[in-house]
Amino acid sequence: MVSTYLSYDLVVRDLKSSLNRVASDAETERLSAYYKDNIDKVTSVDEFLDDYRLYSYAMKAYGLEDMTYAKAFMKKVLESDLNDSESYANKLTDERYRNFALAFQFVGQIKDVQTNAQETAIVDGYKQAQVDLAGDVEAETKYYETAIDTVTSADQLVKSKRLFNYVLEAYGIDRGYYTNDHFVKILTSDTSDPNSYVNQLVTNNAANSAAFLKMAQAFNFNADGSLSAATAQTADQKESTVYLYVDGTQSYVSEYTLAREKKYYAAKMATITSVSELTSDQRLFDYVKTAFQFDVGMTSSVFKSIVTSDLTDPNNYAVTNGGAAWVAVAQKFNFDTAGNVKAGYAAQQDVQLIETNSAYATFYDDKDVERMDSMIDYYKKKLSDLTDVDVLLGNAALRPILLKPFGIESGEFTDAELRKVLTSDITDPKSYANRSRDERLVKLAEAFNFDGNGDASVPLLAQNQLTITRTAKDYIINKIRFLEGDDKTKAKTAAEAETKYYQEKIQTVHTVGDLLADRRLMDVVLGAYGFDPAKVSDAFLKQIFTSDLEDKKSFVNQQTDENWTELLASFNFDGDGNLTRETVGTVQQRGTALETAHKYLRQSLEQSEGESNQGVRLALYFQRMAPTLTDAYGLIADSALLEVFRVTYGFPSEFSSMDVDVQAKIVKKNLDLADLQDPDKVKRLLQRFTAMYDMENSTTDPVLAVFGDGSAGISGDLLMSIASLKSG
Repeated sequence: MVSTYLSYDLVVRDLKSSLNRVASDAETERLSAYYKDNIDKVTSVDEFLDDYRLYSYAMKAYGLEDMTYAKAFMKKVLESDLNDSESYANKLTDERYRNFALAFQFVGQIKDVQTNAQETAIVDGYKQAQVDLAGDVEAETKYYETAIDTVTSADQLVKSKRLFNYVLEAYGIDRGYYTNDHFVKILTSDTSDPNSYVNQLVTNNAANSAAFLKMAQAFNFNADGSLSAATAQTADQKESTVYLYVDGTQSYVSEYTLAREKKYYAAKMATITSVSELTSDQRLFDYVKTAFQFDVGMTSSVFKSIVTSDLTDPNNYAVTNGGAAWVAVAQKFNFDTAGNVKAGYAAQQDVQLIETNSAYATFYDDKDVERMDSMIDYYKKKLSDLTDVDVLLGNAALRPILLKPFGIESGEFTDAELRKVLTSDITDPKSYANRSRDERLVKLAEAFNFDGNGDASVPLLAQNQLTITRTAKDYIINKIRFLEGDDKTKAKTAAEAETKYYQEKIQTVHTVGDLLADRRLMDVVLGAYGFDPAKVSDAFLKQIFTSDLEDKKSFVNQQTDENWTELLASFNFDGDGNLTRETVGTVQQRGTALETAHKYLRQSLEQSEGESNQGVRLALYFQRMAPTLTDAYGLIADSALLEVFRVTYGFPSEFSSMDVDVQAKIVKKNLDLADLQDPDKVKRLLQRFTAMYDMENSTTDPVLAVFGDGSAGISGDLLMSIASLKSG
């Protein structure tokens, strides 16, 4: 008679070949092919349960074959929301049911117009667009300030597209409606002559006539178009034009604006001789209001009363109406009670000017920041419950954030065109966005999750939502396994930080390149699948992720550890390393379908070996399950694992009837569960088990009852397990 160890060793010596042998069995091959071909056709729990071949295959794979008859019970398991700790599957003490539910997505994945990562990207893109706009404004202004001084005629200015577009932007005029001749006539008009071309436009109340007049007043051309001064604009005219351009083009003030305003304020304040001069220059007065946090509606008369207060009088206007704050403002200026600059002083001395500039720099962008934050909050609130693309396009307030991050101008595309973009399947080369060959439109389509009908859809991620949840959970479990006390608390905190990073970053991964470029993210995945990241090189990972799962000779399929194929299959990448919907599946994602097939083969192998020697089946089962244990109670709760322990260490058959806590103490005393992570130590333990097993079962085989004969039925222990729900 062949010993149990030899029989076991023959199986595990080349486990892959042993599994392949089982897979080549005609019946197994037929059932596996049926499962692979049909699981994606299932759309509901009832469909799944009614297809006995699919249902029984999955039940056997997850070690639940004896419960195949309990359809009503399993329906509750499969319909559990695993994100809810109070759901049916989560409250069952037997983890196999939760793991079974995790393998499917009958509850349905969450439809979301934008994931958190997509929302963050578009909000950051909007903010960056404002920064980029400020850079563009600065570049265009520097060009204008230099180039305008080289202009020698009105005709030259009008024909200089970049230069004259700057002018038109400044004065709010659309070039498309007018001819060059029209603009030349305006620029060469004598603004003091009521019969001039531009003044006649004003008289007749023509469209944009006020803007035309303002533009004409900003330049110095003779009637024949030649210069009437040394340059086309004086310094003040140029500054006025630039101010209008900068103020009108930017949605939000920038540091460039800050620098310009500080320079303007300092230059002008050096010439101020009275309060009225200051307040009559709206740009100066706005600067002061911002610096000293006055209401925008503050009148020039109130401001004059503040800064002309006699501070030697304890009952002066500033102190009696505004207290210390207004007194502090009055101290920043050198005006007498009549409103004139005091003899021997400037309107503001150096220290006063520095303090005013500092205050302005502190507050100059407050309103814009508040406005931006308000707009972003509004966007997030609206997107949180938005489910229809037409509602998105129909909300004008959302349009800036929708388009600006992608460099798309308002009115550049019709709503009908934008709808086609937003409902494009970005993985389809023939989709509207991809066929446009406009990278801006492709990026816009990638930023939202609408289906072809314009309804919210499930986001296409590198891994689906359940896989992400499961990966994070498995990573934490593997990191805290066997730890206790402070060590466990610290390890859990660190693991949770890593999984938080993983759950956020995985949403931003669009290609295999993105994934492999972030080793921190990849290490969480490796840890979840039981691999030591320190022992896995980048080169090895590249070979894994460029493997073809369908090619049995590919690199990943040559690995002895099937976890590598399951890891690869958990990602939604095509052969080129890009996201694809083809791997997503319906009720089961590609990775879990492959895992189910692997589990089925392993269960079949163990069951087959058990037909001739239950000791081999016990050893194979222990080898598979032991590394998943986290404590002694997990071992005790599994009758097959407990039987291996009992036999290995020579305890009597009555051992399982002892008090559970006593059993746990005995397990801990005899077995370091951490050793079960070491394949060599597991091998030595099973050598001892098989020897002890043969000694104990030389004539009879008392462990047949551990697994049963595979027929319908349920043990008393399993019934208790099902009935016993977690108390907390």
